[in-house]
Amino acid sequence: MGDEMILNEEQKKVVYSNERFLFLLAGAGSGKTRVIVERIKYLIENGVEPSQILAITFTRKASFEMKDRVNNSLVHIHTFHQFCYQKLIDDFKQEFKLIDENVISFKKEHLLEITKYKNSLYQLKKPRLYDAYQMNLANHQMKDFDDLLLGFYFKIRYVNHGYCYAYIFIDEFQDTNHLQYELLKLLIKKNTNVLAVGDPDQSIYAFRGASSQIINQYIKDYQAKLYTLSINYRSSPTILYHANRLIKRNNRRYRNELIPNHVGIQKVYSIQFSNEIDEAEQLIALIYKLQKLKIKSEEIAVLYRNHQRSYELQKRMRELDVVFQTFDENNNDEKHGIQMMTIHKAKGLEFDAVIIIGLEMGVLPSSHDNRQWELDEERRLMFVAMTRARDHLYFSSIQKDTLYHTFTSSVFISESGLKTIKNSEINGIITVGEIT
Repeated sequence: MGDEMILNEEQKKVVYSNERFLFLLAGAGSGKTRVIVERIKYLIENGVEPSQILAITFTRKASFEMKDRVNNSLVHIHTFHQFCYQKLIDDFKQEFKLIDENVISFKKEHLLEITKYKNSLYQLKKPRLYDAYQMNLANHQMKDFDDLLLGFYFKIRYVNHGYCYAYIFIDEFQDTNHLQYELLKLLIKKNTNVLAVGDPDQSIYAFRGASSQIINQYIKDYQAKLYTLSINYRSSPTILYHANRLIKRNNRRYRNELIPNHVGIQKVYSIQFSNEIDEAEQLIALIYKLQKLKIKSEEIAVLYRNHQRSYELQKRMRELDVVFQTFDENNNDEKHGIQMMTIHKAKGLEFDAVIIIGLEMGVLPSSHDNRQWELDEERRLMFVAMTRARDHLYFSSIQKDTLYHTFTSSVFISESGLKTIKNSEINGIITVGEIT
């Protein structure tokens, strides 16, 4: 949604609100960044000092985008980690290096335990390797990303610090953890106004200690006024129909039915293949068809729950010289070729066409004990994947893998209200006449 578009009624209420504490329940594709940007501009026009405004984003990419759109270098726009890093270096004159994973090498699951322990402000059970890990960091004069937050938190917790912002904005609030919330509370002074923006339906970082319960906590702690953005400017009505139908099954305190703003007649398809090799062959044919419809390669995304599930498809793409790009932790902003990434990586992005692979039980949803809260988290992940698509959306599943393990189709297919077609029918599913 471009800046030249006028604000809708829901958005205006937030931009011009006089409430001190706000929570904005912003559905996928509802223009939340625009609302934050317009409110910042409105405040500055009405005499608020730009240097008195702090905006916290979830990713570096989002912070760059917001800086560009606010277009005022005096406004503080950072991720939590950037903000704390800058304060420790500039204000507290600390000298350290950021963690180098080539120097300090621990298994992923151990790092995750340590991260959750730190983000709980040491309230969880101390992981076995915690002391060894911290000693390792200290020996190399390094801090990890959680230490940046902890370092700053403990610097200002017991002192009457001079950090005083008139307005604080926090984006992606559903993905904040206990430590980040406690840090926010220390930054809220008696004259501070806060706008927290989030969507519990897109909360997908519980495995790192994030909790959408913090939304309830914030609303309760500060008697925050709740506003909602429900008009979706991204996806076609059909995509939203199926996404809404899926997410309704979750146990949700805040319900937000997405309302489509634009028209479109494309269907959403679920296709089942006999195996991964067959799937790779046919999905590449599907990608060729999408390209013939003048959809750019970089506007086509293949999303998956885990990297392993995309192995055969990537292998076949290399053999056929299909240009594609995978995304690791250091997300490259330059798009090049078909975009292949985990659903977690795709958060905040959007594409003309999305193909979600691995719609099998045990893959998506991934194999857990199928406890309600775990299934809810996996369903939110599926919802995020579906709402990345503007016009074309495809689910892909297999009956057997290359080791002849058989699979049951994901429950998310039927929950989305889709019937699965077999790969023999795939040729009929894209025709030029279907495109508006």
